[in-house]
Amino acid sequence: MDASDLLNTIWPRAAAAAERLWSPVDVTDPVSALPRLERFRCLLNSRGIDAAPTNNPIARQGPPNPGGCYVQ
Repeated sequence: MDASDLLNTIWPRAAAAAERLWSPVDVTDPVSALPRLERFRCLLNSRGIDAAPTNNPIARQGPPNPGGCYVQ
């Protein structure tokens, strides 16, 4: 990892950690969190942060084109 992919890696992971920390203890279903994480990624992209897709196994690629955050 270097500075070129720091933001697109850190923000989605930070959002996942925040989701876990701010959710009630009995909320453990990751599928229910996915829509919120995908929306957050779109917000990051709209603000100029090339956040990696939430279902990207290598977590290093930005969106392929404008509006690409809506198709993952």
